[in-house]
Amino acid sequence: MRTRLRNRHSKAPDQLRDALAPSRYADVVADDGLEASMRQLTEGQMLVNQALVEKIIACQHSEASLRASEQQLHALLAHQRASSEAERKRISREIHDCLGQNLLALRLDIVTLHQQTDDQRGRLHDWVSAALGNVDETLRTVKHLLSELRPAGLELGVVATLEIEAHKFTRASGIACDVQADGRLDDLQIDDAILMSLHRVLRESLDNVCRHSLANRVELHLVSVDGMLELSISDNGVGFNPQAPRKSGSFGLATQQEQVAAHGGTLVVNGAHTQGAHIVVRLPLMAQQVGSRRAIG
Repeated sequence: MRTRLRNRHSKAPDQLRDALAPSRYADVVADDGLEASMRQLTEGQMLVNQALVEKIIACQHSEASLRASEQQLHALLAHQRASSEAERKRISREIHDCLGQNLLALRLDIVTLHQQTDDQRGRLHDWVSAALGNVDETLRTVKHLLSELRPAGLELGVVATLEIEAHKFTRASGIACDVQADGRLDDLQIDDAILMSLHRVLRESLDNVCRHSLANRVELHLVSVDGMLELSISDNGVGFNPQAPRKSGSFGLATQQEQVAAHGGTLVVNGAHTQGAHIVVRLPLMAQQVGSRRAIG
């Protein structure tokens, strides 16, 4: 009896082992499947990372190429502007020296002829009067063209340019325009292209004041600090929103910002509603003046 029980109990571990064997096999198979899945996931992640790295490198190359293209474009535009300014200056000088002087000589001849005619030669007198009027109108047109090509005040200095433009603006619009600037600024050697860029910003700003601001006073403040020429233009009008979408075909200030930036300067516009507009343009002086630490203001 004891022997039979012992034999029965001795078979139990074997039976338990046999019963657990499928479970162990399943665990081994599951472990192998999990390892394979993890391996596939890792390999897939590596491929994704590699593709991402390649895309980042391609983007970096594209960005570098774009920056190089932008630099070339800026250099080309700067060269084009310099050539354009030189050509405008040459044409302005030729118009002034040739056409302008010839018209003045012609006017003197016509004035002399006009004085020698009288009412007894009514038709001739009227014809000479009409000719004199035509010459005067042509002279005014030439003067306007010369002003557009190259303002006469530029030859006198930056302060003189501001004062001339302020006087012309007040005379044309009836809006008071005050200029605050140290006369010693006219003694500074300022690059011609810088003067032209500053003049264009001034004209564009004054034109906007006249057309949109409803202001009755404008203030111009010019200083030179650390090799930079700074002009602030303020009015007491209704102001505007610089972030508002531009009207179709309206690129005035945007164009000026690009031109100022091309010269290494900045143009900041603040048009808070009911507080008027405030524009500040900063431009470098000539290359030899950029390192100067002298402040005038």
